[in-house]
Amino acid sequence: GAPGWGHLGSADPGHLRDVRNRIEDLGLYVELDTQKTDPNHLRSVLEVCHALGADVLRTYAKPEDGLEQAVHDLRQILDVCADTGIRIAFENHEHETSAQILDVVRQVDSDRVGILVDTGNSMMVWEDPVSAVRALAPGAVSSHFKDHVVILEDGEPRVAGITLGTGTMDCAECFRILANESPLERLNIEVCYDYRAPFRRPQAQGAGARLGEGAFKIQEPPYDPAWIAPSSHLRSTAEDQQMPTWQDRAVVESVAYVKNLNKK
Repeated sequence: GAPGWGHLGSADPGHLRDVRNRIEDLGLYVELDTQKTDPNHLRSVLEVCHALGADVLRTYAKPEDGLEQAVHDLRQILDVCADTGIRIAFENHEHETSAQILDVVRQVDSDRVGILVDTGNSMMVWEDPVSAVRALAPGAVSSHFKDHVVILEDGEPRVAGITLGTGTMDCAECFRILANESPLERLNIEVCYDYRAPFRRPQAQGAGARLGEGAFKIQEPPYDPAWIAPSSHLRSTAEDQQMPTWQDRAVVESVAYVKNLNKK
């Protein structure tokens, strides 16, 4: 397929028709994910969204581009969003506090641009997940619902993705907030088994959370590999072979956990 289209493979019109037909046959909804805010890039992806029947396009600002540039760029594509009925979901993507994300959306000042609330990404800037979700929820147009823990790896604290409901985040409260304080009608479950991220700024320059407290409590080894994936550079051949099984189990258990939250 053409470079840049990821798992979609290609933006060929015939291929997009086939994908859309399959989506409709299965009774699914579709959202697309991209990155950067370059207007020309977003216009091309919005065309693909429209062809597939997607109503949301997720993007985020690359740190090197800056949030002021994001505001300028997003204003340039509002006409395409209006014409296609697609909304931009601007994500808190590991480098930004909820206040910074809210500031971008307020400056763009359009109902075509809202927020993708990632329930875990605030941790990388030392912001309590529940506080971040509460701040972002009213402006939500999409979501990544996940769970994290903090571990020490090679002597440095890292945020690790795990099966939902087994981490240090208060997922139940995050769910309650999104269900009651956001306009969302659906939730995207994001299972991040084998995901690692460093903290993106020093704790003193963060949003107030402290290592060792609350969601930032350090999980001590040894780690059950079905819970936290072994470090990629330390994995044995046997562990590599077992990874798909662990990943599948994380997905099944995460979906069951979220369904149970929804029942409650």
